[in-house]
Amino acid sequence: MNGKLKKYFEGAGLHINGNYAYGMLNNYEINVQVRMLDAVAPVLIHVSCFTTQVQKMQIDAELRAEKIKQLNYQFTPYGITLGLNDFTVGALVKRLDRDLGKIFAIISQNGALGAGYCPVCGNPLDFADSKKANVEGFTISIDNTCVQEINAVIAEDEQEFQSAPNNYLKGLVGALIGGLAGAALAFVLYIAGFISALSAFVSFFVGALLYQKFGGKKNGVMIGIVTAVTLVAMVLSVYGVYLVECAAAAEEYGLQMTAKEAFDLCWEDAEFRGAFWGDMGMTLFFTVIAAVYEIVRLSKQIKRRSQI
Repeated sequence: MNGKLKKYFEGAGLHINGNYAYGMLNNYEINVQVRMLDAVAPVLIHVSCFTTQVQKMQIDAELRAEKIKQLNYQFTPYGITLGLNDFTVGALVKRLDRDLGKIFAIISQNGALGAGYCPVCGNPLDFADSKKANVEGFTISIDNTCVQEINAVIAEDEQEFQSAPNNYLKGLVGALIGGLAGAALAFVLYIAGFISALSAFVSFFVGALLYQKFGGKKNGVMIGIVTAVTLVAMVLSVYGVYLVECAAAAEEYGLQMTAKEAFDLCWEDAEFRGAFWGDMGMTLFFTVIAAVYEIVRLSKQIKRRSQI
């Protein structure tokens, strides 16, 4: 954790563990995640609290009216997350007391139940009959009955997911359409003189979207199929461009031959082969960049909820 943030949260009485902090603040259980590479909310704070729908609306309206600088917030089933940011860590730390003071005042004045109450049901917490559950990386105190009910829903959802058909062939059709879209874009960009990762991103995005739309199951196999289709589509797009260019060159010289025959003829030239492999290498380089990003993104999407 950044030294200035660590000093601030330690001073607030929180327990620090790496980039995480946990403890009580203003009579609310809070979790802090420091993510310095996150450009939107490098400091994420989860406040455990129980609120009714009306209270949520009131808190939302007052937080909007307060217009706190670079604050992103979102209600969760267990309270509210606060995403905070500034130009520098030092500038953020300087205003944390003021901004958090305003936020906690709004939350508490609107009746949000904090420490001593279950954030799920709002009933008083019996610490002998409750659990500090791990919920998506946050430590949240929850009534044992609520824990059992939540786990039952998660188990039922997992059972339904596992029993659902995989529909690999239907999903493959969607992935192929995405691959064609990406290949078409790559072809157009190459003719315009560009080689970029954009076409691979399009292939991944459209392929994954249509894979699911066509009935394919959202799992690791989906990622594998979409990745493979994208790689093949990008390779074929380069080959297709060269086929078209070779056919056009043959026609210009008055040669009667197919595009493949024209390509084979050009392939005998070392300079042509060098240009082909250079473009292929650049295409694969950008495709790998897009693939890594999309695989990480899709992996987060398909992650299944684990019991708390």
